[in-house]
Amino acid sequence: MNISDTIRYYQDLTESDLCQCDYCKNLYMQIKDAYPFLSEYLEKMGIDIEKPFETWPLEPDEKGNITYLDVQYVVMGNSKDFVKTKKNDVVIQIAESHPMTGILEEHYVIEVSPITLKWLMDHE
Repeated sequence: MNISDTIRYYQDLTESDLCQCDYCKNLYMQIKDAYPFLSEYLEKMGIDIEKPFETWPLEPDEKGNITYLDVQYVVMGNSKDFVKTKKNDVVIQIAESHPMTGILEEHYVIEVSPITLKWLMDHE
């Protein structure tokens, strides 16, 4: 893992680089406050929790909550030092499946799961 390159990767991501669907916007708006322990853990790796690479949401439930089966993040460098871990009820591990990143430098993708948040977006 290369923390300085990971920090640079997230600093270079702009809002226009991020998905603008309601599911992702819902996550961006509240994940940092809803999961401070996860935010702190990912930040130590150079990851900005509010800039996921990919999300796998379910539909909002009748209680107004939405569960994301996986939220994926890019980590620059190699994965040899990465260790699967669990923080509270959230598992953090290397993603076995993810979309192509288009990144030419050495990197890997991790996923955190599950993430449950309030659904704050209007349904049309």
